[in-house]
Amino acid sequence: MSNYRNAALVIIAILLLVYASLISIVPAIKTSSFNIRDFEQKCYNATSLITTIDSVQYKVKPNLTTIITVKDLDLQYIDYQPLFSAKTIEIETTLAALFGNTFNVKSMHLKNLKYDDQILSNGENKLAFLPGAFNSEIFGKKSITIVPGDVTVKKFDIKYIGPTTYKEKFIREKTYSKDEVKEFLSQYYFSHVKIK
Repeated sequence: MSNYRNAALVIIAILLLVYASLISIVPAIKTSSFNIRDFEQKCYNATSLITTIDSVQYKVKPNLTTIITVKDLDLQYIDYQPLFSAKTIEIETTLAALFGNTFNVKSMHLKNLKYDDQILSNGENKLAFLPGAFNSEIFGKKSITIVPGDVTVKKFDIKYIGPTTYKEKFIREKTYSKDEVKEFLSQYYFSHVKIK
């Protein structure tokens, strides 16, 4: 009986060590090993967008909810015209997102955003060319599955720029529901990306 008890305690100890590593060691390793310059280059190769990021940090909560925080993201078109920037992006996801091809976004919080909505002279939105050009294989994945969640934005500056028109809008705070986000993403055909 004592041997079974000892074996059970050893198994529990091993599970606790694995759990502790998941919530402390794994995110620390992911954060310290994340190569920002390499990621920026891959983003450019996959989307033709000039991408800059200040930092990326991973955290795992005791319930294994995973938080990915991106600071100072800036996206520009290949002609250096601005597209999007955000001071802080916080993505709440699952631990599986760190290792697999499925990204279950439970929620996303964005602060201090700027977005330039540009309409070309032929009437098409400049952003419309991006989804079809996206190549997930640049990131070593044949395909990516995204399960969207609620998205909250704070301090959101939008510029609507047309060939002969210009308008600005400021949103102090707004939450877009999971269904709204899914509907928005589903209207575009993203190569190698499945929206669930």
